[in-house]
Amino acid sequence: MHLDRVGLILGPVVMLAWIAWGPSEAVTPEAHRLAGVLLLTIIWWLTEPIPIPATGLCAVVLAVLLGAVPADRSLEFQPARIALAPFGNPTLFFLLGGMFIGRAMSRHGLDRRIALSILTTRWAARSAGTLLFAVGLSVMVISMWISNTAATAMIYPVTLGIISVLATGMGADAGSFARSPYASALLLMTSYASSVGGIATPIGTTTNVVAMGFFRQKDYFDRAVDFGRWTMVGIPMMLVLGVALFTWLKLLAPAAKLDLAALRVHLRRERSKLGAWRVGELNTLAVFLTVVSLWIAPSVLSLASSAEAGAWFSVHFPEEIVAMLAPILLFLLPVDWRNRKFSLEVDDFGKIDWGTLLLFGSGMSLGNLMFRTGLVRVIGQTAFDALGSDDIWLITAIAIAGGILLSEFTSNAATATALIPVVMAICREADVDPITPLMGVTFGASFGSALPVSTPPNAIVYGSGLLPARRMILAGIGFDLACGVVIWSVLRTAYSLGWTPLSN
Repeated sequence: MHLDRVGLILGPVVMLAWIAWGPSEAVTPEAHRLAGVLLLTIIWWLTEPIPIPATGLCAVVLAVLLGAVPADRSLEFQPARIALAPFGNPTLFFLLGGMFIGRAMSRHGLDRRIALSILTTRWAARSAGTLLFAVGLSVMVISMWISNTAATAMIYPVTLGIISVLATGMGADAGSFARSPYASALLLMTSYASSVGGIATPIGTTTNVVAMGFFRQKDYFDRAVDFGRWTMVGIPMMLVLGVALFTWLKLLAPAAKLDLAALRVHLRRERSKLGAWRVGELNTLAVFLTVVSLWIAPSVLSLASSAEAGAWFSVHFPEEIVAMLAPILLFLLPVDWRNRKFSLEVDDFGKIDWGTLLLFGSGMSLGNLMFRTGLVRVIGQTAFDALGSDDIWLITAIAIAGGILLSEFTSNAATATALIPVVMAICREADVDPITPLMGVTFGASFGSALPVSTPPNAIVYGSGLLPARRMILAGIGFDLACGVVIWSVLRTAYSLGWTPLSN
């Protein structure tokens, strides 16, 4: 069955049937129509008859055309302006700046140099266990700063090279080794570790940025996320999940005797091909370190001097403006002044993931409309009544589970976009502090590891043809369970210590 064809027809049919049914007394006509648009959107996000970002744009257009935007008499052309205003959300430009940094890393090979530097350390290929750990560590470190997909795509050829060298060393068993549990573990580590690394920093994955955009809205906290405070929980959570992932995959894939000496020679050869540091790499590293330093400066100043100094810095160097400073510097710093070549060139604009940016804007727009129409209040009341509990840790557990489960079937960003408003509404109905449930659904939405279609990194490694689907499903289910437990436990510990990712 072609789910995309089914979804293409089912989405509009469900939407029109819902709208024709007529609103109940509990919702406004605008909220009722918006619910119909959201039904179509969710069906299309799950079945993908058109690209997910295009579905987001379609939802915004339909919301205006079908009258799902409440009137605001203070604005001219109010429906369009209200619906499109979130596309100018400052957090979108934070995401864009991070994408340019990632593009510069890929263009000049800085990401590959970092990965091979880790893999050629003295301990990295001393045993099957340390090799598996080193692959995961290299992906996690890179995924903290660039997209999960880019991190996996960059390490994936290196992983295939490792498997090829090890398989050659097995002689007659080369073919079977390439499809062995240990080879599968290397591929799965290349995929799953990108999700683990992505949660460490606000810029690590799109779900984090989606949450930041929501938190800035007046209906949420009307406050920005503090980069340093996020990492105070994000990095420890990454480390615990990294250990859990390594332990789980090592348990699933006991390795036979491997020709690690030949592998060490191969990895050193790959690193030597990179040659000396190039100007583009140095420029990118300098800009990257500058931007990260400016991002964490408010937290450092608040701890080292005074809260007033940190607040002053946040006002004059907001994270979104600092992020936009990155491409400006990269377009200015030359790699060959005589030939007018710079660290980023005009063609790099075409290499940015504009689809993700459009999906982000669409998600912010739909979330804003859900609050304006009162739809989120109705959803929250209904969900709260069904839940039958106002325990914050039960709500957090359900939010985490919902994020992980929905991410199995649609994109991480779409999952966060769909669930964050619902979780916020439930917290309001339960009259509990929403920060941990919201962070729970944000972190949970970064995972969903069991299916080849769950995430682009999963699709990349599954495309090797060496990874049986049943092996991915088994490993993914176990890892998802571990993620749920770790996220809930770390958040509960952090909350008891008074942690919040929000700036003052």
